[in-house]
Amino acid sequence: MRLNALIQTFVPVAFGLGFIVFGIVAFIRVDNSQQLYESRLQSIRAGKIKPDTLTVVRKYVDPGKVPWPVVVFRSNKLPKVNIEVTRDFFNSINLGDTIPGYYFPDGYFIPQNHGGDAGVGKWFFLGIGVSLGAGVLAFARARRMPPHVDIDALRTILRDRMDGN
Repeated sequence: MRLNALIQTFVPVAFGLGFIVFGIVAFIRVDNSQQLYESRLQSIRAGKIKPDTLTVVRKYVDPGKVPWPVVVFRSNKLPKVNIEVTRDFFNSINLGDTIPGYYFPDGYFIPQNHGGDAGVGKWFFLGIGVSLGAGVLAFARARRMPPHVDIDALRTILRDRMDGN
């Protein structure tokens, strides 16, 4: 019986903490991504990074391997540049189009390929994770607490039953 009580306490606590950790990690990842995007835009605006001309060589969607559409570009630095892009960007370009791309150490950055501001999204993940986690933890705590029993009332009821009333 003791193992069953331990499991009934541990599982909800593990899920509750898992939800909270998920919310915090998702918040941090989205925030870091947004800060990276902003810092790259600042570098471009300040003129620290010069644009390269990227020419669209091929476009394809392979749902079995990658979740995003892929565009293959040719640049003056590299003969083949594969970039996963948003659907809107994928649909807005054609073979042979040239667009400006900015080379960073981790690859090319194309400002038009950005999915949008995630300002509310990061707070949504944090709110959902913490709310679900707190709810599950409150549920686990409520299950562990013994029900409130008035001992005097219980004694009176037992005495009355033993007396035959």
